Amino acid sequence: MGDEPNLMKPVSPEQAVFAEALQRATPEARATYLDGACGTDTALRGRVEALLRAAASAGDFLEQPPTGLSGDGSTLVVTFPSEKPGDRIGRYKLLQQIGEGGCGVVYMAEQLEPVHRRVALKVIKLGMDTKQVIARFEAERQVLALMDHPNIAKVLDAGATDAGRPYFVMELVRGMKITDYCDQHSLSTAERLRLFTQVCQAIQHAHQKGIIHRDIKPSNILVTISEPGSPGCPKVIDFGIAKATTGQRLTDKTVFTAFEQFIGTPAYMSPEQAMMTSLDIDTRTDIYALGVLLYELLTGQTPFDAKDLMAAGLDAMRRIILEQEPARPSTRLSTLLAADLTAVASHRHAEPGRLGTLLRGDLDWIVMKALEKDRTRRYETANGLAMDIQRHLDNEPVVARPASPGYRFQKLVRRNKLAFAAASAVGAALVIGLGISTWMFFKEKHARQRAVAAEQETRTEAAKSEQVAQFLKDMLQGVGPSVALGRDVMMLREILDQTAQRVSQDLHDQPLVEADLRQTLGQVYAEISEWPKAADMQREALALRKKFLGDDHPDVASVLCDLGTTLHAQSKYTEAEPLLREALAMRRKLLGNKHPDVARSLTALALLLHHQGKDLQAEPLAREALAIQKKFYGDEHQEIARTLNALAAVLRSSGVRR
Repeated sequence: MGDEPNLMKPVSPEQAVFAEALQRATPEARATYLDGACGTDTALRGRVEALLRAAASAGDFLEQPPTGLSGDGSTLVVTFPSEKPGDRIGRYKLLQQIGEGGCGVVYMAEQLEPVHRRVALKVIKLGMDTKQVIARFEAERQVLALMDHPNIAKVLDAGATDAGRPYFVMELVRGMKITDYCDQHSLSTAERLRLFTQVCQAIQHAHQKGIIHRDIKPSNILVTISEPGSPGCPKVIDFGIAKATTGQRLTDKTVFTAFEQFIGTPAYMSPEQAMMTSLDIDTRTDIYALGVLLYELLTGQTPFDAKDLMAAGLDAMRRIILEQEPARPSTRLSTLLAADLTAVASHRHAEPGRLGTLLRGDLDWIVMKALEKDRTRRYETANGLAMDIQRHLDNEPVVARPASPGYRFQKLVRRNKLAFAAASAVGAALVIGLGISTWMFFKEKHARQRAVAAEQETRTEAAKSEQVAQFLKDMLQGVGPSVALGRDVMMLREILDQTAQRVSQDLHDQPLVEADLRQTLGQVYAEISEWPKAADMQREALALRKKFLGDDHPDVASVLCDLGTTLHAQSKYTEAEPLLREALAMRRKLLGNKHPDVARSLTALALLLHHQGKDLQAEPLAREALAIQKKFYGDEHQEIARTLNALAAVLRSSGVRR
């Protein structure tokens, strides 16, 4: 054979499995992999190529098992050692197999020392202990060690079996996969969404540690129940194919993702994973998988049926994931047979005809944004997805949906059902306008009561009030009879816009009155989610007050806080934070640390920090605000409720148990 490598040298089972996979690859893929795996080691490359040539020339004679090798005509059976219930691995006794993945088998085991407890032990599957898989498995052990979140299973120990296969030990999660839990407990759509947001927060924690899960699916999210009647707690497990997004060194062995390697579960796989040539998978691939999970929680099905994908073959499967747009969740429900729709609805504690209505609108938009083929159009973070779901639950406009005026107005109505049941939208417009006039009227009345002590001040305030009252009267006179008859619902915006246009014209000689009115208009614009217009009004009010009142004044702090809150609502966090901090510092200085306005600033800043993922900074601010408000208002007040909601959101996000 000349210089040909010795092909009779024994080949391990691992090498055989690896060679078989490499033989099935295309010539281009094989050459690309060998360039990276063998490098400058020409002897190694020659041996691998010789093995491949030998395998190709062997034909199919090895497809039938050899017989007669034992002398009595029996078939030679080759077996390899494998773990089984009853075996011991280190200080752990295997009790039963409870799961199996692509490269690992999971057992329930009993730890014998130094403490007795039940754990989950995962070990490399027989025949899968190649260098690649071992390296990825060792990365998994260290990835889990980085996790510290109540919704992520904790790693407890790690080691290697007597045969050299690595294993790790983690807390035993006694639960069922999230889809089964939701169906068995007939959770409503809202309850499913609240459970799902906890999963998003766990994935956000992993991303902050620099880890992508890359295999999010129901079987990797188990829901546990601590005691009967208590809400379920989701636990994310199996970071077996996780990828570090930062530069930290996770293992001494090289983890090389081979050209055209297919990692993940097809039904939950992002388009960039399906391309199989990308080396820059980032956290947004998990956002896509979360979108698939949310789709399944809402409809009982994945966007693309798993069986259809597997039956289509690899190339067709990739084309579907990369090119085909899935139906919206509400549309998918409308295509179900009556019996299937009834079953899906019963698991969600809803009427079949009502379920599609619940999904149509916000939830359709949220899911489809997470499932965008172009990852730049998905949610940037898992926390962003969770926040949009919370906005939907709170009847606030969601980021995923184009914010048309009609949509924002609809959200305003839903958040204030009682108020809008008592009056029409036009009535609300008049009430807002007259409310400003009434406020100025009582301000004038109060000023007149102090006439003996400050006659000149009273006349000044009265003049301001009369001017504003006349100004509003002129504006309302132009509305016309359609408002009184309730025919023009959108007249509210017209009144506000007309008022805003005339403020600078009619009040240019009364700058502080103009500032008051601009701040009030900004608050009303914010109420109907006209954020840019609200910010414009508040900036102009801020400039006027700083010019005529100076940089340190309670009215300056008030408009600073309003502007910061408006920018926060637009997710302009870097602009909002310095304004809110300036307002808080100014109020502390001018009003002291126990004033309710200080508490308002504390709550606003805590919410901003929470939405930036800075919950450790947000929590003490929210608690300080709550203490101030309880001392000032007692135990029941709208401001206290707002701060309690903020504190609850912070604690839920940070996973703290109180």
